[in-house]
Amino acid sequence: MLSAVAFVPSPPLLVPELMGAASDEMTELRDAALGAVRDLAERSDVLLAVGVDTHAGLLSSVVGTYVGWGADVVVRTAPDASGSPDPKLPLAATTVGWLRERTAPASAIDVVLVAVDADAAACASAARDIGARAGGPERVGLLVVADGATTLTAAAPGAFDDRAEGVQQRIDDALAAVDTATLRSLDPALCAELGVSGRAAWQVTAAVVDAAGRSFTGRTWYRAAPYGVGYTVGSWT
Repeated sequence: MLSAVAFVPSPPLLVPELMGAASDEMTELRDAALGAVRDLAERSDVLLAVGVDTHAGLLSSVVGTYVGWGADVVVRTAPDASGSPDPKLPLAATTVGWLRERTAPASAIDVVLVAVDADAAACASAARDIGARAGGPERVGLLVVADGATTLTAAAPGAFDDRAEGVQQRIDDALAAVDTATLRSLDPALCAELGVSGRAAWQVTAAVVDAAGRSFTGRTWYRAAPYGVGYTVGSWT
């Protein structure tokens, strides 16, 4: 059964080795993400993750590296994962590996990837697959890797868009309130224009939780926009 959900973003700047002298700027976000995933692991027997990429798929026991971002920090999504680190591993899976090794090193975490432009039907299909995995007696914790708007300030990666603040606030408020209806109503076209790459992962999660038929309570661990990007850490328990 689905026991808990944790929401984290995927900025490579979570990794201290990539920040150098500026590492302290991301300490609050990093600590929140680690805390939320550690709490998820304590509430779960099995961990599963969902994130976005250019194409949908399932990744199990993979090895990645942050070398393409500037530091050869190797990560694994399972303790027995072997082979050469893949520098092109989707960032969602790389993030899962980095968080896993620091919060639940004995666990293996399969990563369900949803296409970043997935429509409602594709999100529903992914939700059914995750729901089937969470349908047994074991407590399943779902780790959701999703980023918000990249257009919140003039210095943001996507530059400034005056619509972004309102959309980001709707997302943050929905995650805090376990408002699955609002998450499911996010407009794919608008989210794409605002750089909200996590939209599909949040919509898949909303469908999984709705189908589970259980009541969850939300908690916000972090919500801010360093470097003009909306990053939210939260949990549903």
